[in-house]
Amino acid sequence: MIFCIKKNRLFFVLFALFLSQNSHARELSQYSSTDLISTIESIIIKENKPKKDTVELKKRLAYLEKSSGKTSSVLYHALLANGYSVFFDKINKRSEYYYLKSIEESKKLKDPSLIIWTKLNYSKYLYFYCQIDKLIPIVLKTMEETSQIDPSKIIQPEETFKFFGWIMSTVEDNSAIGYYKKSMQYMKKPSSESAGVLNAIGNCYFRNNDLANAMLYFSRSEAIALKVNDSIRYAKILGDKALVYEKKGNLKDAVNLLKKDVFYSQKFKIDKNEMYASILLAKILLKLNIATEAGKILEKAGKIASSKSYYRSSLKEIIELKLNILNGKNPGKELLLRRQLKVLEEFLLKTNGKTVLQKSYWLIQKKKYENDAKKIRLELEKGQRTERLFIIILSLTILLSLVAYHSLNKKLETKRIKLENDRLFFEQKLNVASSEIDTYNEHISNKNKQISILQNEIKEIKSFSSTHLEEDKIKLKEILNSHLMTDENWNTFKREFIKQHNSFYNNVMENFPELKESNLKIIMLQKLDYNNYEISSLLGVTVDAIKKSKQRLKKKLGDRYDLLFEIIDFK
Repeated sequence: MIFCIKKNRLFFVLFALFLSQNSHARELSQYSSTDLISTIESIIIKENKPKKDTVELKKRLAYLEKSSGKTSSVLYHALLANGYSVFFDKINKRSEYYYLKSIEESKKLKDPSLIIWTKLNYSKYLYFYCQIDKLIPIVLKTMEETSQIDPSKIIQPEETFKFFGWIMSTVEDNSAIGYYKKSMQYMKKPSSESAGVLNAIGNCYFRNNDLANAMLYFSRSEAIALKVNDSIRYAKILGDKALVYEKKGNLKDAVNLLKKDVFYSQKFKIDKNEMYASILLAKILLKLNIATEAGKILEKAGKIASSKSYYRSSLKEIIELKLNILNGKNPGKELLLRRQLKVLEEFLLKTNGKTVLQKSYWLIQKKKYENDAKKIRLELEKGQRTERLFIIILSLTILLSLVAYHSLNKKLETKRIKLENDRLFFEQKLNVASSEIDTYNEHISNKNKQISILQNEIKEIKSFSSTHLEEDKIKLKEILNSHLMTDENWNTFKREFIKQHNSFYNNVMENFPELKESNLKIIMLQKLDYNNYEISSLLGVTVDAIKKSKQRLKKKLGDRYDLLFEIIDFK
């Protein structure tokens, strides 16, 4: 009886879920324009935090894909792009494809609200992975499009204006405060989001050296964070307040606040905030001449910074602080740190470094000058002013932009030349380190050639039965077996493989922890483009054994088997 009741309950729950999903798909094609935005917002909020399981995500979004409505297709591709971003945790071709597809589909619909949202969704992806140079032109265009429609017709206006504030704040443009305050107008009640925006406004004032207003907004943010029990936001505010105390010269209070920030960040496992707070704390400790404690804090912060490619600007800062602590005490360690620093500087020069931010700033200023020139032109047309004044202003604007852009390019070229010269000093040592796995790979290839020759000789020997030939046959088998992947050889190979393919190895271990060592041997060799025959020769088994091993792995992983080989084939 109990079993029947539970079975009936399960049936009604599944039936309700089916009706709910299908009703969502129908709603998108039937709602009026005003209600449609509310419906879209509810779907976006529901799928705001996709998990690292793209198979499950596709199943969950299936009702959007199956819907006949074109708006549903736009949402499906945009949300799927977000899911792949979480899965790969870096810039990847899958996300790029689906983001651009969602933007293209929204343009075909000629729906301004969808066009703005899809571009904003893509921009957040670029911002999160520090693709500032690529991001700025898209955001500037989206800002212009947003200014041309009624805010009530924007999907999630509070998120839209908040993101514009983030971007302007990143390139240190004062318009950020205006966007943040506009975002607050669309937040209905105190929440973690409103606390975050108030905190961001405080940071803008702090950057402008307006400490009074900075502390005012930090306190307002802190009050809301405590009210809504947002411990994560509270931890971040403590760190921001510490900056104000440091600026005022009250270093001890700043240290206490930052230690609380680090404590809460560790407690709630907010690695990114722990890293930032640790860097600030180490800087202040160095000012207080507490170098030993600062060094320990930087070691842990360095591990966090090394875990993600988009933390490289923080890793650069950590290395610079470590070099400051060493100050010639350990030349060997300093040499290694400086080598890492040069590589980071070259990377940041092209992505999210200060040079790119400065270039983005000039791009924004150029856009502002163009907008100002456009406004002046309209005023001249309305007020029947002279054309000469317009030409002078426009010429000055273009000249200023060209001079600034030329100056920036000159500095960029000088920096590149310096980095190239510095890198030559380390090139020989780097080549020695990076060639180890290539040498090992070549060694294995040569062994395989020897194996083919030896196997042919063994076949010839089998046709004879003399004692002398039997002895030769035993010797040949011993030589043949010497190429096999012994435990010692495997450990050496695995260690060198991880050095060269660290990201790939970590990605596989994180997403497929159930893999056995025998599975890893096949996966690693396949990553190096060895075929089944070559793998079987190295592992001392038959080709059929390799094929059966792959079949068992496919059965074990199920739908996730294809994902594994997407990672293997991903370059």
